[in-house]
Amino acid sequence: MKLKLLSALFIAASLAACDPAPTPSEMGLVISDARIQAPLLGKSITSGYFDITNHSNVDDAIIGIESPIAERVEMHLSEDVNGIMKMRRQVAIDLKAGETITFKPGGYHLMLFGVGLDKDQNDAAVTFKFKHAPDVTIIAEIAESALHTGHH
Repeated sequence: MKLKLLSALFIAASLAACDPAPTPSEMGLVISDARIQAPLLGKSITSGYFDITNHSNVDDAIIGIESPIAERVEMHLSEDVNGIMKMRRQVAIDLKAGETITFKPGGYHLMLFGVGLDKDQNDAAVTFKFKHAPDVTIIAEIAESALHTGHH
């Protein structure tokens, strides 16, 4: 009996260790496709993008984001207001049960201020803070932009 239980636990632990999928928090929040644009040469401001899905049956909200590579991280929403694109800071973003929100250019996105990257750094930790769920820390890819590398 004990051996079967230990075998089942070992198999479950082995499968969990091999799973490359994003790790959901206890509340079922999954962050995927996270990337931060490398700042343009000489600049310390950049943007970040990701998808977040609330797989739980509890509404929640993103109430803050932090990263050790930035002095400050803000959530913004780009909107077309009478033909002019305006960017508005969002203090919190509601995430309803079962909903997926995509942070992308022209919509919700992150603005990172005071960014400092090591020369060959290709990823960075990003911590998401929620109204109800525990904090979730993920590793975001640092994506080179065409302007940054000189390729057009």
